Amino acid sequence: MLIIEGLDGSGKTTLINQLLTKDKKLLKPENINNSFEKYHVLLKETSPNSLMDRSFISEMVYGKVLSNKTKLTEEEYQQLLKLYSKSKSIVIYLYAPKEVLLNRRINDKKDKLVLLKFYEKLLNEFDYRLSEANIYLPTYKINTYKNSQEEVLSKVKQLTKF
Repeated sequence: MLIIEGLDGSGKTTLINQLLTKDKKLLKPENINNSFEKYHVLLKETSPNSLMDRSFISEMVYGKVLSNKTKLTEEEYQQLLKLYSKSKSIVIYLYAPKEVLLNRRINDKKDKLVLLKFYEKLLNEFDYRLSEANIYLPTYKINTYKNSQEEVLSKVKQLTKF
């Protein structure tokens, strides 16, 4: 499974749309209130051709930064990292400078406000969470400002054989 992470405007949806073909499956969390259970259910649906737009990593990052409260405990987060490592999941983290993200999200006031207020804190929390994730899961960071869409896609395909 390929997990695509990053801040709003980093290029996650663009990359996922480029990767999706009829033999690939985009996993979407069902309406399950318990976050740990939600990611457990998604794991059961996983195949080597599965894609996930954000994951429990984002839940930990955004929860911590925006409300100082996460829907997963630290223990549940560690358990999910271990479980997803068994399914040979790979994390791709897309990032870009603040000004670029703000320009990409210019028409989305909510995303723009979050980026304006919390960009640095979100980056720092992603760095922390990705360093933890990297213990269990191959984790790759790609700058979507310095790389064109085609270059990002090519790098992802090279790194993941996806």
